[in-house]
Amino acid sequence: MDETPVVTSFDDAVLQAQVHALATLIQETDAYQAFLRAYKAASEDAQVQHLAAQIREHNRALQWAEGDYLAHQQALEALQAEMNALPLMQTYRQAEADLVRLFAAVDREISAALGVPFARNARRSGCACGR
Repeated sequence: MDETPVVTSFDDAVLQAQVHALATLIQETDAYQAFLRAYKAASEDAQVQHLAAQIREHNRALQWAEGDYLAHQQALEALQAEMNALPLMQTYRQAEADLVRLFAAVDREISAALGVPFARNARRSGCACGR
């Protein structure tokens, strides 16, 4: 006897509507809206973009073992500290942390209702079973 659990297709209209409703509720939260504002502000800020480009360049140099490793590492640390000190980035990091807390709370509620860890089981399996 096959004991494989029956999986309802995600195409099920009721499930799809409920998932959409949950996504809409999340989008309406203060945490999500604050994250969007902070992300937009950071991605449009010239200083943030300049620092990010420099960080990427030093990361690339480290990845490809180009130049003086220690000099690139020190420059990278200084640039990251400069980036993290920007009030705009502090606002972004706080908004990001608040959004992660919201997602964790949603995961806890869904997991409790299902009786299994939801987010952990939503990830692709590492087994070699072909699923």
